[in-house]
Amino acid sequence: MRKKMVCFAVLFFFICATGTAAEEIAGLSLHIEKLAPKVVRIWVGDYVSSTATTAIGTSRGIVVIDTLGCPKIDAELRRVIARELDRDDFRYLINTHGHGDHTQGNSVYADCIIVAHELVPGNMKESFEGRKEAIQWYEQRLPELRKELEKKKSGDPGRAAMKERLASDTIQYEVLKSDVMPALPGLTFSDRMGLDLGDAMLELYYTGGMHSPGDIAIFDSRDGLLFTGDTMADVWLNETPGCLASFVARHGVRHDFPLLLKNWELLLERKQGIKRLVTGHWNGELSMKGFEERVAYVKTLWDETNRSCAGEGTLRDLLAACDMKSRFPGLADSPGFSPYNNYSTIVEMWAEVTGQQQGAMKLYELIDAGAGSEAIEAVMAEKDAAKPKYFFLEEQVNACGYRFVQDNKLDKAIAIFRLNVRLYPQGWNTYDSLAETILKTGDVKMAKELYEKSLQLNPESRSGKDALERIKKGKWKVKKQPPPPPPA
Repeated sequence: MRKKMVCFAVLFFFICATGTAAEEIAGLSLHIEKLAPKVVRIWVGDYVSSTATTAIGTSRGIVVIDTLGCPKIDAELRRVIARELDRDDFRYLINTHGHGDHTQGNSVYADCIIVAHELVPGNMKESFEGRKEAIQWYEQRLPELRKELEKKKSGDPGRAAMKERLASDTIQYEVLKSDVMPALPGLTFSDRMGLDLGDAMLELYYTGGMHSPGDIAIFDSRDGLLFTGDTMADVWLNETPGCLASFVARHGVRHDFPLLLKNWELLLERKQGIKRLVTGHWNGELSMKGFEERVAYVKTLWDETNRSCAGEGTLRDLLAACDMKSRFPGLADSPGFSPYNNYSTIVEMWAEVTGQQQGAMKLYELIDAGAGSEAIEAVMAEKDAAKPKYFFLEEQVNACGYRFVQDNKLDKAIAIFRLNVRLYPQGWNTYDSLAETILKTGDVKMAKELYEKSLQLNPESRSGKDALERIKKGKWKVKKQPPPPPPA
């Protein structure tokens, strides 16, 4: 009974189509925005970056874009949509991509034709099969949130936001625990597709690679609305941007930069007919200028990468030439951008153009899987090969080590940090990171030796000096860190 009550406990009918509040329950609100005479956009909450669902009324039925991610709430929202549009002839549900906060409510529209990019069903199955990790994260995080909330006084401005976060995370936890596979899309496409809806035409474009493998954009030419999913935003309306927090090509996410750029440019050709760009979450906004800048940015990186690979340029040269702050100063502080995201995107493009694999990521995957030394040494040997299968970057190997540290897999972190020392024996930071992690295990003597080696290579290292001072005073123990967020 408790499981059944959780989602209902956070349901609400806070109807604001006319700008007035009708109801609020459990600290959450329902918001309704009219985008056009026959188009409504609805979302929940005032703080958490929840998905915004849009419904478009056409002469051939209602088209819904994305679900909120909790079937019981989405069932209530479906009734709200029917009420607002004064009809209930639902015909299509379109998923802008495969992440759970957009697809876990698909079962509510199982009587409709569910549309998505061809990669979305596989993405959904993979997420469902890997839900155990996310469940474990919520089981650790929820009690911590409750304790944090108890410490917040009634007048504390952060209390309402934390209360909403607890309710939202509880919803997601219960959805995952329900162990029900969301309804999969039955109509898919690879590049572009049109939906003729009588008095309206929806054009669907593949735009994947900078958020998820199967992202799409949807252009409603009748109402002048371009739905961009979670790919980008140039304004965040609150301090928790959630899924809109990054604009980046990630390792393990399938890319097709030529097709992505082609479809973005096709959309830009429709610029005069686009009245508004609509993001996948309520707390992000996107202007046409912001869209154009992001398209130009990806095109610049892609062109530079191809030029570098066609000549004799190195990846290190390319990274320097496309430094975020010096090359793209106007975007450096824009929502979704960071030096790390820029770095990651360039590295992904280099891998795609050269056909080489990222040595750091391969070592990470092998160590995480418990591979033997033979497989690891085969990868290590590629560093000095004439035509290497892998490429290596010291800082990238180091970052993989800290992923293990974040997941509290210290033995695996130490293993990859040791490999980085071998790859870059003159890199002071390789010794520093290894020393830091070994110190967490309590091996003070070894950590001290490694810090001293790091300082020999870089006498100005503040981290090394501070660590040796803490060791000297016996104050080297590290405080417990909060768990990392679950995978998207």
